[in-house]
Amino acid sequence: MRNTPGELLVGTPGRYAREVFHNRHPTLVERVAGAHPYPAAQRDALRALLDESLTGVIRRLPDDAPDLADWDAWDRGHFGRPWADAPFLWAESYFYRRILDAVDYFRPGPWQGVDPFRPMKDAELADPSLDGDLAWVADLPAEPTDAGLAAVVQAAVFGNRVDLSFRMQEPADPTAPDELLVDQTGRLRAALPEPGPVCVVTDNAGREILADLVLAGWLLDTGLADRVTLHVKPAPYYVSDATASDVDAARARLGRAVDPRVVVRTHAFWCAPLDFHDLPADLVADLRGHRVVLVKGDLNYRRLVGDRDWDPTTPFAEAAVDLGVPVVALRTCKSEVVVGVDRTTVDRLDAAEPRWRVSGRHGLVQAR
Repeated sequence: MRNTPGELLVGTPGRYAREVFHNRHPTLVERVAGAHPYPAAQRDALRALLDESLTGVIRRLPDDAPDLADWDAWDRGHFGRPWADAPFLWAESYFYRRILDAVDYFRPGPWQGVDPFRPMKDAELADPSLDGDLAWVADLPAEPTDAGLAAVVQAAVFGNRVDLSFRMQEPADPTAPDELLVDQTGRLRAALPEPGPVCVVTDNAGREILADLVLAGWLLDTGLADRVTLHVKPAPYYVSDATASDVDAARARLGRAVDPRVVVRTHAFWCAPLDFHDLPADLVADLRGHRVVLVKGDLNYRRLVGDRDWDPTTPFAEAAVDLGVPVVALRTCKSEVVVGVDRTTVDRLDAAEPRWRVSGRHGLVQAR
């Protein structure tokens, strides 16, 4: 077992975490401020949060915050210290929680429960190009073939390619081909020798949750699964992360009725600033009740292996947390954390595409 590398920090010069805070977040704050007819107090609070995150120290949530006790437990000494010194995973999660505070998401009044990112999510589902993007679904085989599984898995991987927050920093290039760097789809098939329950820890709304629903439906219809549980976020998070209402909107966009075999669940942990080493016992028990757990997206990947400065050739099974159940990560590379890639591929990409770890072009299907 190699030494565990250090956590990625917000303020390290030349690293992606610093780019997110200094390049992506200013754009995000302006878009959120203009997404709803917020009064001046909310717009001012958003911009004060941005200023604090760039040059100040981390303020604790207000005393009336409903999850104050949780965040006090998750603090781990970061409150009162500079944002630049905080671990990237922790700080990014807290930044999004503070956005909800700035717009009064949890506070009684007209903005309580109003998703600050809803207009951006709705625009993606309203995109008329989605119809063409989903045309391939009609041609999926009715039997559980390897080709069919590969199609739905790769759609779920590359549906994660460009979520809404990522687009603010890395604009999509429609001419750039996708590349699957690691493909262990066969190990997913091997984990489903007969129908059983499958869990999908979801990531984004929009195109990605549409692809997740197609994957779930195909697994059920072909008899590879007899139940699919979608774990979603309990509150708006990371701009486009999927909530229960986003699943409902995606079902409506697909024109599908609610399938009782597809169960939607959530847990407070999914909005916590922690990695999977800190999964609470009740959530661990839930995940272990499935034949296999599919962990979707970049953020969940960072949680699964640790948001650390890994050598990308580190074996995935060595870095990933043991959840006590087979796990398959479906992810496009949109942050610096990558493991399980062979040295020849790493050297090729480092030479040809210095930003390959964060470009969103490269996918991973990795099993533990």
